[in-house]
This record gives sequence, C-alpha cells and structure tokens, in this order.
Amino acid sequence: MEMEMEMRAMEDIELGQDITQTLAPLTFSLHNSHIHTHCSACFSLLSSTSVSNLNLNPNPLSPFYCSPPCSAAHSSLHISSAERHLPPSADSCDLRAALRLLSNHRPAASGRVAGLLSNRQELTCQNPSHDDDTVLEVFEKIRVGASAMAAAIAKQRGCKNDDAVLEEATVALCAVLTNAVEVQDNEGRTLGIAVFDTTFSWINHSCSPNACYRFTLSSSSSSSPSEKHKLLIGPFTRHSQQPLIDSGVCGSSSSELAKEGELGYGPRLIVRSIKRIKRGEEVTVAYTDLLQPKALRQLELWSKYRFICYCKRCSPLHFTYVDRALQVRL
Repeated sequence: MEMEMEMRAMEDIELGQDITQTLAPLTFSLHNSHIHTHCSACFSLLSSTSVSNLNLNPNPLSPFYCSPPCSAAHSSLHISSAERHLPPSADSCDLRAALRLLSNHRPAASGRVAGLLSNRQELTCQNPSHDDDTVLEVFEKIRVGASAMAAAIAKQRGCKNDDAVLEEATVALCAVLTNAVEVQDNEGRTLGIAVFDTTFSWINHSCSPNACYRFTLSSSSSSSPSEKHKLLIGPFTRHSQQPLIDSGVCGSSSSELAKEGELGYGPRLIVRSIKRIKRGEEVTVAYTDLLQPKALRQLELWSKYRFICYCKRCSPLHFTYVDRALQVRL
C-alpha cells in the first residue's frame, strides 16, 4: 500500500519565516511560448542583443541561453534527455521535463521517481461512466504524451520501443504532472514548470494553507550558492509520531533524496510560512487558485491529482463567507 506522506513543523514557526533552504529543481522546462524570450537554463529574460546573436536552429523549440555558463550547464541535459527526438507536434514542457527527469532517475518498483508520488494508476485508470471531460482529457494527454516520449527514448538509447519503455515514460510523465508547479516571475507571469525534491513535493495541499512558496530566477553565471536557511520541516507518514529523517523512504533517506539529482541550476524555490505553525503541525500549501469557488477547486484537484480536499475550508456543510461570495460571482 502506498504511504501517504506529509511534512510537519519540527519546531514552532513564526509568521513570515522561511522554512526551507533555497531548493534547486530535479527537472524543469519553459512553456513553448517563452522558449525564444527566456533562458532555458535559468528562466531569466533574454536581452534583445542575446536573441539577435543566437544562431537559429531548424527546430523552433531548440533552447536559447542568456550566457555561456547557462549554455554549458543545460545543453548537455538537453542532448542526453531524448527531448531532441520529440516530434515538434508533440513537444511540450511536460514531456521535456519528464524526459529530463528520466535522464537522472529511473522509476522505482514502488512507482515513485526520486521518491516522488506518480499517481500512475489513478491518472491512467479510465472509467467513462464516472470520469468527466476534464479527467478524460488528462487521460488522453498522458496516453499520447507517453507514447511520444517512449519513441524518443527508444531512439535515444537505440533500443526497442516496447511496453517497458512505454511504462517508464508513463510513470515519469505522471510524476511530472502530479508534482510540477508553475514557475512565475516577479510580475506573476507563468514561464514554465519545475519539479522539486521531496522536501517540497511531500508538502500536501489545503485550501486554507499555512505556507506559500516563491521563486528566484537568476543567471547561473551570477547566481550564488543556495541560501543556508535552516530546514524547519520534516517528513512523516500519515498518523505517525516519528519523522522519517533517519529511517529511510523508498530506499534512500530523506536527506539523500533531497540532494540526489538536484540540477544545481534552474528556477529556485523557497517555502515560507503565512501563519504561525506549531511544532508537529502539518505544513500545507495551495495546489490550486484559492479565489475559485469550492466546486471549481474540487474539480481541478480531482482532475489533476485525483483527490478530494477535506480541509477546514472545504469540509463544512455550509459555505464559508469567502466561498459564498465567490459562488455569487459565477
């Protein structure tokens, strides 16, 4: 049975306190619409001079870089990850991120990738009598995307495109869809997606969260080492009393999982408290837009992650004041 993971406060945390180090991603990718305007390695905005000096590649989705250090850091991953074998019609940030994840991590027997839950069974279990159009759309996206990934992987490795390769591609894509967050710049523009290690990805959702996260975008040529904030949260299984810091999860200790496979560049993330959090209390963030009515939040959470939220904002039989106001706006 799959363990339900959560992150809890290891000590009392004050409002507005950073509760993780600055985290580097396990994988990331720009949205297609930003490939020609932002650096594929650090997500920083390309200058007009940088763009004009780029040698245009016949592949319109080839990565652009803001500096030689960013090119040196990222281009080898671009070549080794099989993404260059994706047909332009199938190329997307989700598939690129999944192929990049596979370049450093293979799915475990548990169905996890680098300790991350993939939701492979839930996302690919089709039941037309119960699934709405949004759920079926996700199912079809995975089916088509994994097939394109498998063909690219087989070409990259020079191997047969068989069921094993397709399963590997499916698990990796599901892991990205389940764990990726939208990366935004300081003006709130969504630039792409990134997947972070278990320190962040084991933080569960609430529609009334006590933490949030922010991104740092900077060129690898000028970025400094990760900030050394104290890690104030630790992993627990649901209803357990002891953290899993030393016991190991999925074959590796949590501290090893937090470092293994970090790329050392790309958009960085840090988690901060937005409420006071008591020691032992679960830390939560929002996976969806909290300014949506409850019904829309629940639909999005089910279609993307296959769970129903029972947080204190969602569990009352009657709408909260905020949700009543949001419902009136529909």
